[in-house]
Amino acid sequence: MRFQQFLLILPLILSLPWANAAENINTESGIVISAGREGLGYWGIATRLRAVALESSLPVEVLESVGSTENLERLADPKSPVSLALTQSDALRSYLDLHPGFRVDLEIFESIGKECVFVITHAGSGVHSVDDLRASGAGHRLAIQSADSGSAVTFEVMRKLDPDLGNTAVVYMDTRVAMDQLGTDVPNAVDTVMLVHRPKVLSPELRHALTNPEKFQLVSFDDQNLSGKLPNGDPVYIPLDVPLIRSGWKTERSVRTLCMKGLLVGSRSKLSSTDQTKLERIIDTRWMRIYAEDIR
Repeated sequence: MRFQQFLLILPLILSLPWANAAENINTESGIVISAGREGLGYWGIATRLRAVALESSLPVEVLESVGSTENLERLADPKSPVSLALTQSDALRSYLDLHPGFRVDLEIFESIGKECVFVITHAGSGVHSVDDLRASGAGHRLAIQSADSGSAVTFEVMRKLDPDLGNTAVVYMDTRVAMDQLGTDVPNAVDTVMLVHRPKVLSPELRHALTNPEKFQLVSFDDQNLSGKLPNGDPVYIPLDVPLIRSGWKTERSVRTLCMKGLLVGSRSKLSSTDQTKLERIIDTRWMRIYAEDIR
């Protein structure tokens, strides 16, 4: 085909649907969201957001993390690609207290429901309530997944509200490994494990405890000394009876514990105006698909 003939049919070629496909792809567009551990509540929300966003031609990459604090650190780090994060309200409050300058860049998009505290111990440990963890000289050792997790922030905030909780030592370790130490004679073994996640999510640790009631028990974590306030006057923690095992509409087992809000937050400087507009539209019109409680 001569060049002149090619030029004559070029407009027809460019009019075909597939010809402009490359123009419709914005390689600079897209969101990176820092979620929690794979399989837990934050991860479920992030992956549902990714699926819904894809329907609006908004690519979303999900990164695993140890929890809220790492999510916020990634979000605030200008060298990190993370532009969206999931966090607990108490973790956000603590982070902003230490990094007040980040308030300027922070965008709070939506509540993701409640996050609740679950403390597991061996059935024969003698730890039944938060009062036992407060006891001086008891030598209790509490396992928390990581110093960068939301659980670590929660316990630290609680110790500020109730300094007697400092009588319980915190050990940062894999909480799934820590479960195997409960009730054993392992040197320096932990005797309690603390988790923070959505009330309808069964973490591997919580599932293991509930399926082995002869070995493990849940610690009641309700205390008036832990009723601090957020800057807007809302309580930091809300006491709730959280159902653990249901039979139809009947609750067969529950635990009295403390819960706080979970939040979807973003970085204004890292989100392009196009992506932020798409994201806000998705939240306005399809949020219930993203927020949907996990089915057990």
